[in-house]
Amino acid sequence: MAKKQKPKAKGAAKKVKAKPKPAAKATRKPPAKPAKPRRRRSKPSRKRTKVGFIGLGLMGEPMASTLLKAGFPLQIWNRTPEKTRALVEEGAVFAPTPAAAARGTDVVIVMVADDAALDTVLFGEEGLSRGLRRGAVLVNSSTTSPGIAFRAATALRSLGVRYLEAPVMRSVQAAREGGLQILVGGSADDLAKARSVLETMGAEIHHVGDIGRAATMKLACNLLVACLTQAFAESFVLARKSGIPFETMMDVLHAGPLNCQVLRDAEHTVVNPGGRANYFLRHMLKDLNLALELAQQLDVPVPVTATVRQLLSAADNLGRGNDDFGAILEVMAKWAGVPMRG
Repeated sequence: MAKKQKPKAKGAAKKVKAKPKPAAKATRKPPAKPAKPRRRRSKPSRKRTKVGFIGLGLMGEPMASTLLKAGFPLQIWNRTPEKTRALVEEGAVFAPTPAAAARGTDVVIVMVADDAALDTVLFGEEGLSRGLRRGAVLVNSSTTSPGIAFRAATALRSLGVRYLEAPVMRSVQAAREGGLQILVGGSADDLAKARSVLETMGAEIHHVGDIGRAATMKLACNLLVACLTQAFAESFVLARKSGIPFETMMDVLHAGPLNCQVLRDAEHTVVNPGGRANYFLRHMLKDLNLALELAQQLDVPVPVTATVRQLLSAADNLGRGNDDFGAILEVMAKWAGVPMRG
């Protein structure tokens, strides 16, 4: 009887089936495709975010210029068209009305003098409300009342437009350098949509709460600045009248706990009287009026603020309204009968 053959191992079967690899052809390999250059990520916000800017005054013009230099497409409007010329030469698009400045934009910044001006540019005959698209963000950087913030936010939301209040602190020079301090009131989602624009203009952004909070915070800050400046003016004329040299006074103040930016700004007014304004006296007077109205609504006593408001009003009536509000030092020096320097 024939013996049964053992089945071949699987490995052996594979070896039998395996074919020898053909020798590599002595041909040149095609050159490898060059690696695609790494796509450099542009700043999407600056490429896609189209900005409108309304109000090219003392602070508005350098703020708009900062956005333009950062690459944001910019449409601008100002009540006095001549003030748009320099920015148009730099690449901004001139708009004949606020509504035209808003059309097609993602974010619109408003920097105007007061509540009445804000109401006009928002809801006037050719106001922003007629040009803003649904989903756009209106950013009010003006120093205005909490009351108009609530009214504007409510009206614009009914049109599908987002609203942020974002008043600014610091000087004209800070605006030129993108170094403003920005106080924001509104929703976190709305802030996220406008953040890239705000971060271009400001070194610090403080989200202080809902609509109305930023306006209130700005008035509280300006109240403090005005009162500190008036206190310095009184300190200044007292020391001057007694014969203490200005340089000696400043050496003492700078070395002690009273050294602060308000002190340095007041010092600048003494050293450079009549220099370019950082904040108009008439605007500070307006802010104190708003602060006093708010204090009355909240039943808060602010006696020092009320007195400073009267002194600023006197300076305004003396023709100093378009000067820097530090001009109160010159008014106090005149009343005290002492020279600013010497």
